[in-house]
Amino acid sequence: MGSGNRPIKYYNSPVDLSNEILSELILCNADNSTINNVTIKGSETLKNNGFLVLRTDNSTFTNINSSNNYYGIYMDYSSNNTLTSNNASSNNNNGIWLYSSSNNNTLTNNTASNNNYGICLWDSSNNTLYCNNFINNTNYNAYDNAYDTSTNQWNTNSKGNYYSDYTGSDNNSDGIGDTSYQISGGSSIDYFPLMHLWEKPPLKGDLDDDSQITSKDAAIVLEIAVGSRPCNSQILAIADVSGDGRVSSLDALMILQMASSIQKKL
Repeated sequence: MGSGNRPIKYYNSPVDLSNEILSELILCNADNSTINNVTIKGSETLKNNGFLVLRTDNSTFTNINSSNNYYGIYMDYSSNNTLTSNNASSNNNNGIWLYSSSNNNTLTNNTASNNNYGICLWDSSNNTLYCNNFINNTNYNAYDNAYDTSTNQWNTNSKGNYYSDYTGSDNNSDGIGDTSYQISGGSSIDYFPLMHLWEKPPLKGDLDDDSQITSKDAAIVLEIAVGSRPCNSQILAIADVSGDGRVSSLDALMILQMASSIQKKL
């Protein structure tokens, strides 16, 4: 057991893990893993790594909340992963750290707040970061050092990330800063810094908020339709796929058809 009598879990093969509360989570040589809806709260004084990813590629990490650790999310020699809708807050060192050839990762809709460093990319290249929030981190909101090369992409062709210390203006009120944001520690630049916190628009039909449409979402909608699961206005907006103002078995059927269509394309 780890801090607060919360378990420490370690995997060295592919794992599909969800809905856990842990003290520390470690993946090592666990390619093709899926981690969703996991809370990791350890001890910043004991140098807990929070979520530690070692030599793990081609995996998806979603809705991970890693707080009050030494490192929030620490990736070492791990590439071609997708990190979406994760939160790394109040960690004693880096909120998110991509270290030592952690390349070709995509980070979207993540938040790093109130850490010593928001995000650090060290000797890691060809990563893509956009629509992330870096808020009130003590030293640098974003620190990118890829040995003085500028090979990490901090924006798409229209939007970048939100930085709480960005001081530029937005004269045309399009939500994008008129001047670029220089990433500390190297030569990387976010050319389209966001003026406001990024909030992910809800994905129609994605009831479990894993950024995917699957049969699980259809099952949740069916439970709502028969009254065994509560529904509010926010859930209605996501579950009412048919657009008739209510949640019914028709919505469940449409979501199931969407999931089947997506699966056939894979």
